[in-house]
Amino acid sequence: MSEDLSHLKYPAAPAQVIPSFWVEEVEALRDFYLEKLGFGHMMGIVGKDGKFDFGIVRRDGIMVMMGRPQSPGAGIARGQGGARPLDIYFYVPDVDAFHDEVRSRGVAVAEALATQWWGDRTFAVKDPYGYSLWFCQTVGAPEPPPGVTMV
Repeated sequence: MSEDLSHLKYPAAPAQVIPSFWVEEVEALRDFYLEKLGFGHMMGIVGKDGKFDFGIVRRDGIMVMMGRPQSPGAGIARGQGGARPLDIYFYVPDVDAFHDEVRSRGVAVAEALATQWWGDRTFAVKDPYGYSLWFCQTVGAPEPPPGVTMV
């Protein structure tokens, strides 16, 4: 039997997971985060060919890293649609305000803003490489639907 951790706040802090995306065009992904999601540039490395090899962006305590493989195809496992089969969840201070900001920047929302039964208010967008980026805020306690049991 696993330890009861229900007394812990979710998501746990201050531990942080930092996603690192391996893509062919770092600058395109970086520009999406800067221009469409309102992140700020933290640092970047430009290679000998004048293209970004690596970059880090940041917003509201969220950091995202992105890098270009140094040999063709290295580090990029392709799934359906060319992207890795992966969803990333970012907890933000005010998901409704962030949703409005993202839409005002012309970003298509892939999954509509909604309050989920597990207590999070969420929406999702797709980045230029097809990754699903979910933005979340915990707004209440879980209320499992009939037939669902939380363990």
